[in-house]
Amino acid sequence: MGANLERIPFTLEMGLVIERLQDGETHMLLPAGRGNHNLVGTVHAGAVFTFAETVAGVAAGADTLEHGFPFVRSARVRYLRPGDGELHGHASVEAEDVARVLAELSEYGRSRLSVSVKIEDTEGRLVAELDVDYAFRPIAGEKK
Repeated sequence: MGANLERIPFTLEMGLVIERLQDGETHMLLPAGRGNHNLVGTVHAGAVFTFAETVAGVAAGADTLEHGFPFVRSARVRYLRPGDGELHGHASVEAEDVARVLAELSEYGRSRLSVSVKIEDTEGRLVAELDVDYAFRPIAGEKK
């Protein structure tokens, strides 16, 4: 199954791009100029949030989607500066956390995982941080 942005209809129009998805690291791009801006020309706070949650979701599901799907339980966002132009999102999930999630899904039919995301502008300035708590449930047809 794996990460596939075309499977997320809500974010298709945003033009999100997975730049790197390897070794627990997720790097994504929110392109400039795709209708993601507010009245003053900076990236809309809702677009920043949606982008950050998508980065976290891709990171959470990169190595787990064959067995379970991550659903958001809660999210905390900190907006630090207006986003201008394209934005870059970064998140990581440790191999030990993936192993734990898969073991809990197998044994209990559920698990949880927290993912932190940093959103930066092209100059590397921090625009926002997001912490997302996910609940995993088995993919339809899986046991438990």
